[in-house]
This record gives sequence, C-alpha cells and structure tokens, in this order.
Amino acid sequence: MKKYLFGLIFLAGLAMALLPSAPSSGDEATDSAKRPVYVMTMNGAIGPAFSGYLEAGIAKAHAANAQLIIIELNTPGGLLTSTREMVADIIAAPVPIAVWVTPSGAHAASAGTFILYAAHIAAMDEGTNVGAATPIQMRGDANEQQDQIDFRRMFEDMTDPNAKAAREKAVADTAAFIRGLAEMRGRNAEWAEKAVTEADSITGREALEKGVIDVLATNRQELLNKINGKAITLKNEQIVTLTTDSAPVVAFRPDWKTRFLALITDPNIAMILMSIGVYGLILEFYNPGALFPGTIGAISLVIGLYSMNVLPINTAGAVLMILGIILIIAEAFMPSFGILGLGGLAAFIVGATIMFDTESMPGLTLDWGVLWGVAALGLLMVGLIVYMTIRVYKNQVQTGLESMIGKVAHVVEWSGKEGRVRIQGEVWHAYADDEMKLEKDEKVTIAKAEDLKLKITPDV
Repeated sequence: MKKYLFGLIFLAGLAMALLPSAPSSGDEATDSAKRPVYVMTMNGAIGPAFSGYLEAGIAKAHAANAQLIIIELNTPGGLLTSTREMVADIIAAPVPIAVWVTPSGAHAASAGTFILYAAHIAAMDEGTNVGAATPIQMRGDANEQQDQIDFRRMFEDMTDPNAKAAREKAVADTAAFIRGLAEMRGRNAEWAEKAVTEADSITGREALEKGVIDVLATNRQELLNKINGKAITLKNEQIVTLTTDSAPVVAFRPDWKTRFLALITDPNIAMILMSIGVYGLILEFYNPGALFPGTIGAISLVIGLYSMNVLPINTAGAVLMILGIILIIAEAFMPSFGILGLGGLAAFIVGATIMFDTESMPGLTLDWGVLWGVAALGLLMVGLIVYMTIRVYKNQVQTGLESMIGKVAHVVEWSGKEGRVRIQGEVWHAYADDEMKLEKDEKVTIAKAEDLKLKITPDV
C-alpha cells in the first residue's frame, strides 16, 4: 500500500512541476507594457483615402497585438459619408483608439469633431481647437458671408422648393449623430449638439473643462503617461487596461496609394484633371496624330471621372459641365467664330461652380483661384480655336485652279487676245480681255481660272 502511495505522490509532484505556473500581476504588467502602440497620422480633409487608411491601420494593429492606436488628427472637415464609415470602424475596433488633435495650431473641425467624439480616448494639444461641425459650408464671418455669392445654393433654391427643408433635416440628423456618440462615450452631449447646430468651436483647454475630451497633452509621451492604467471597454464588452508609459511606439504612415487617393479626391485637383482631359482630347481631335495631348488628356479624364464618382456632386452642375464640354468640342469642328466656344465655356464654369455639394463635404471645397484658372485655360483654348479658324479662312487656296489666282506666270507664246503661259512647270491656255503684245518669257498675273483656261493681266 505504501509503495502505491509513494508512487501517487511522485506522479502528483511531477505533474505540478511540468504544469506552467500562473503569472504574477507583475509579469502581466510587463507583458502588457511590451505590446506596441500604433500611431497613425491624418493631416487633411477626411475622405475615402483616410477611411481606407484607418481600416488598414486597425487590421495591422490588431494583427500585431497592439494595445492602443493613436490617431494624430488635423483636419478642416471632409465627406460625411467617409466620416460615418470611420466612426463605425472606431466603435467596432478590437483595439482601443485614442484620437489626439495635434500639433499646436491644428484643429478637428466638422468631420474631425465626430471622429474625436467616437474615440475611446479623446485628447488635444495646447493651441488646438475643435467644433464647427455644421454640415453647411461656412466661409469667413457673417458680414463676409453676406457679400459672397453661393451660386450652388442660389441655383438649388431656385430649382428645388424643398432645399431649405432638406438642409434643416441634414442638420437635425447630424446633431442626433454626434449626440449619440457623446452619450455613448460619456462626453458633453450639450456642447456636441451646439457644435452642429450653431457651428460652435472651442480650444483644447476649454474642451477639457467642458468634458468634451479626456486628456490635454503637449507631446506624445505626455499623452501615453496620462492614459497609462486607464481601463477601456470595447464593443464586445472586453475591458482592456492600458500600460502605455513605457510601451514601444510603431508609426503606421499612409502609403503612396492612400496619399494619391487623398490627392485626386480633392475637388480642386479633380477639376484640374477634368480640364486637362477635355482640352487634351480637343487638341488631339483637332490635330489627329499628335498623340501626346490625347494620351495625357485621356489619362487625366479617367482619373478626374473617378474623383467625380467618389465626391458628392450636384446633378444639374454635372449636366451643365457636360453641355459645356460638348459646345467647346463643337466649336472645334463646326466653327462659329467663338459663339459655341464661349457659350460652352460659360456653361462649364457655372456647372463647376454649383456641381460640388459643399454641404456634404466641409473642408473639401472648390477654390476660386482654381476655378478662374480653369476659366482662363478654357478662354485660351477657345481663342486658339477661333484664331486657327480665321487663319484657315484667310489662307489662299493651295490646290486646284483657284490656287493659281494671283500668281505669276511666264508667256510661252502670245497672239492678240490668246496664247499659252507656263506656271508651276505646266503650260496652260490663256486669254485676256484686250489685245496685248506680249513677248516670250514676259511675266503676267493670273486673274481668273475656269474651264481649264487662265485669264491673265499684265504683271504690275
């Protein structure tokens, strides 16, 4: 019996020795501190490029077992559709996300306010501001706005009696959206709604006092120190405790595709690409075989059309732009000495002015300098077409009988009113209205050409 008892004790001891021991709380903290913090940078208008960048960053951080993602944000606003996509990604992220408005002088305006409110941790730098989240493009102060003409708004109000109601509905929907985010994160919902309905904006220090943000930090390490030990509840109810004071930091920068997409989805770049595309194809059609303008034009037009597909546009503006393009092309093939071309240019510019739906994309607006630049390029193109048309009409005919009128011929033989003359290496029958005494090789001028006969006059 004792023999079996000793055997059981030996086996139990061996099993305990082989089993891994439970880690102490100190070991857990050490392991957590080794998990990296991923840092992403978003500097510019919010659009499809940054939406894809965020999605890729979350996947990358989750695969690397990161304990936190920090988004360093500086944005004037952007597309509401892309903002909603990014907010949804942040809420459902398997990794806690901190949005930090930085550096000093940066802002999280419009779309940036929603992204900041959606974050698990909201932080700002000194000298930054947040707010102005009304989904209507605002320019300057109230007095300046009265002096400015919003052609798109005027056109919309004239053509759609429900335009004002639609704008009010958009504001109400957006206010409910940000209020829901504030309530979910336990932040100031009253001010959040005010940022949408009244376009209110506050500094980083005011945001901390009002409960809009959680942390005010002047540098990244200070941010990591202040949020160290903070418990974050994720979407799946999992609670994550951050150990960030000494965690390794990994920068996840936008790749070239993200930067390229961000570039071409700027309305100003899209407008320039469309203009280059249209004028390049016009030059190619007008001068077939040139290849270079046609190639550049086709590539620019395809990229421009992709940008237009991504950006929210007004249908009436797009129709006017297309009509303008058709009229400018018609000027090249049906010369009207500028009437079609100038009309097309006017339609193109008005269409471009009202085409982009600025209410859906604060921060992504069409610059007047770009618009006038496109107009000047179009005017130059129409002027070139008119000049070339006039020049063609002024040029003498280079082929056929008519091409000989006004040119000098040499007499081969002449008698009275008729004879033969040589011109361009050929001998032609010639006649004159009056009898003339002409010697061989004497110069005469061709006055008329018909029925394979040339009428001549003495060379003056």
